[in-house]
Amino acid sequence: MRALGIDYGTKRTGLAIAEVADTDSATGIALPFEMFENLPDPQLAQAIADLVRREQITQIVIGLPLHSDGGISNQSKITERFILTLQQHIPQEGPAAIPITRFSEYLSSHDSESKLAGHFTRNQKRQRVDAIAAARILQDYLDHSRPPPPPPADPPPAP
Repeated sequence: MRALGIDYGTKRTGLAIAEVADTDSATGIALPFEMFENLPDPQLAQAIADLVRREQITQIVIGLPLHSDGGISNQSKITERFILTLQQHIPQEGPAAIPITRFSEYLSSHDSESKLAGHFTRNQKRQRVDAIAAARILQDYLDHSRPPPPPPADPPPAP
């Protein structure tokens, strides 16, 4: 199974991919994959749909920019409109359906920028930060979806 993480933006959209084990627990490592820049939503949705087919993606996780208290932001509303456009390009029913999951992206871009600080020029960071943010969103989702480890076994009673 392959999962696609999306850090949607009106100027730049970062993408990340993770190989996920086909087990009950979501495991995998999300890696930055690609970035699209300055595409109108219909073209962006088509480019993502093409990538989904080409890379055999079976799940999409898109970052939803919520406020720190979990409330809906203006960017959340814009992202929701994009999700509706994306759903027109991605099968949502039947055996080929690809679920689109919303997951909080609170501070993912800020965290990604701080990881690049001192290593790249401003232009180089701009080219990488959105794909790194998408990887952070997808990795957080995978880690959150993973069930907690079982508690340690109790030692046998002493004779």
